Amino acid sequence: MRFQSRVKRPLAAAMVVAGCLLAFDAAGAVAASPLRIEVLSSQANRVTGGDALIGVTAANSSTKRKMVLRLNGRVVTSSLSGDPANNKRKTGLVSGMKQGRNWLTAWAPGQKAGSRLAVYNSPLQGPLLSGPHQEPFYCTTESLGLGPARNSNCFAPTKVSWYYRASDNSFKPLANPTDRPSDMVQTTTRDGRIVDYVVRLEQGVVNRAVYNFATLAAGGQIGNGWNGRFFYIYGGGCSAGHQQGQGASGGLDNDLLRRGFVVLGSSLNVFNTSCNDVLSAETTSMVKEHAIEEMGRPDAWTAGMGGSGGSVQIQMIAQNYPGLLDGITPGASFPDNSSPDYPDCRLLQNYFTNTTTGQNLSNAQRRAITGMTATDGGCGPLSNGADVVRAQEGCVEAVVPSSVIFDPLTNPAGVRCTLWDNMVNIYGKDPATGYARRTLDNTGIQYGLQAYLNGNINLKRFMDLNEYIGGYDDNGNLQAARSVADPEALKIAYDTGRLNTGAGNWTSVPVVDRRAYQDDVSSGNVHQYVNTYRTRARLDRYNGNHDNQVMFRADGNMNVNAMDSAAIDLLSTWLDAIKADDSGRSLPQKVVADKPVDAVDACWIGGNRIDGEAAIGATNACETAYPPHSLPVNRAGKPLDSI
Repeated sequence: MRFQSRVKRPLAAAMVVAGCLLAFDAAGAVAASPLRIEVLSSQANRVTGGDALIGVTAANSSTKRKMVLRLNGRVVTSSLSGDPANNKRKTGLVSGMKQGRNWLTAWAPGQKAGSRLAVYNSPLQGPLLSGPHQEPFYCTTESLGLGPARNSNCFAPTKVSWYYRASDNSFKPLANPTDRPSDMVQTTTRDGRIVDYVVRLEQGVVNRAVYNFATLAAGGQIGNGWNGRFFYIYGGGCSAGHQQGQGASGGLDNDLLRRGFVVLGSSLNVFNTSCNDVLSAETTSMVKEHAIEEMGRPDAWTAGMGGSGGSVQIQMIAQNYPGLLDGITPGASFPDNSSPDYPDCRLLQNYFTNTTTGQNLSNAQRRAITGMTATDGGCGPLSNGADVVRAQEGCVEAVVPSSVIFDPLTNPAGVRCTLWDNMVNIYGKDPATGYARRTLDNTGIQYGLQAYLNGNINLKRFMDLNEYIGGYDDNGNLQAARSVADPEALKIAYDTGRLNTGAGNWTSVPVVDRRAYQDDVSSGNVHQYVNTYRTRARLDRYNGNHDNQVMFRADGNMNVNAMDSAAIDLLSTWLDAIKADDSGRSLPQKVVADKPVDAVDACWIGGNRIDGEAAIGATNACETAYPPHSLPVNRAGKPLDSI
């Protein structure tokens, strides 16, 4: 059974929980009532761990005062108290929920009708959306500072550490959070408060992931200095899971903490732990839920930030899971990971190295074929990403023992370390092989087409290249024949939103894309600028515009740091304006209407911002300084907006 809802266009708002499609109204009232029950820490069908932050809003103070709240018939009114932000609402952490469906009911004496809300509770260790847990699964709590795991779900006791920001621009441990060392500095938060720069860092285990939850806590008071908003951080790389992770995203991020943001992240929000955007979305929901419960009130909004594989996660979450991320700022971005380009590079590198014609191509001819700028004309760094194509290569062997990994001769039943096997709950298995269905395909691609049309290579070399380029067998090894995708896998990828099409929830999310320019690295680099254009082209193709996306680019630490800081401020201003908009417009309309005047394409040169449209072939200062190049499939004639 596949545990991910098929995401048709427009994206279904209902979510899959424990294999059942649920579509509860947000209020859940069975009749007109002066009381409204809400789950404030998550969606009502995504509660985990047996508790949730609940809000009950009354029509007037009398009803609010007399209201009685029950959980599955048990009175839990004492869990609630007045909400400082809303004098008609009571809020509080309601615990004791059973696994599965629970009923919250609210009623006040003298009222003809009460309200009820169905709440679905899942275990703290998951799963919530991603289907049956991947096994085997190796715990790393000890190396991540939490001590030995206590059970097979990698649970370890929660750890709270305190830090302060020192005058030498470092974070230092703080034994007593109420102390004030002589070198402690203060910070001015985004909402204008000046507070001692003290940070509370909580680390624990949720959904088998080690999470980081950092917030300002001046004087040892959690949230003292919080600006009411979250930034969720995502990490890059790409591996096939089966482990808890070698590091967790988030933590002590000065650029965000000094502004007053809560900073969240986890080891399963790092693609180098597990290249699975559904698992990442699930973990995001659960970590956010926990943070909201700890802070005692919901965030105004949550922004997602991540580079490389982190960019894939936030873009897929933005498209497929409304409400988890309200805005995103991807860096070194790729559109998605279900139609990757790195397998093409491994094939080309093999052709350049191991065929007579390939060996005789000049560096300039190779660059004309790949579209990239490496001095040797190859695309070696990009080919390294193809590790997750091979069943024997895509796991992190520092954690996953080689003895359990698949080998066609010695361990045919072992762990298969491919991108698709890592998402077998989504793609299912090919009944003929027993392996995960695969979207990998290079049938019909005319490698080097533009090089031939431009006269960089002759017809004979063009024909030779396409005759001998080859593909991948079922285990991800090179073969003479081209790769052919499983038709069902392609259908699943489209239906479940595993491809970034620009559809779904995309237009409801402001996007500030940050590109630290690396096209001109002499050894080649996987993070090609053209990838952001591919995302923009898909937005244009599906929506007719890219009004919700801004492209920033820069090179060098001074410029990149300035760009990143500007992106945080711009996205924050944009989201604040959307949050404050009570016009009644739809969310996509608000995203455009509330777009700040400085939300335009720009670059940084010499430490200075320069506004300039990001357009291939443009001659403005930005595109002259940071020209986009290409990728092998685009040099083969694939349009930018093609999936």
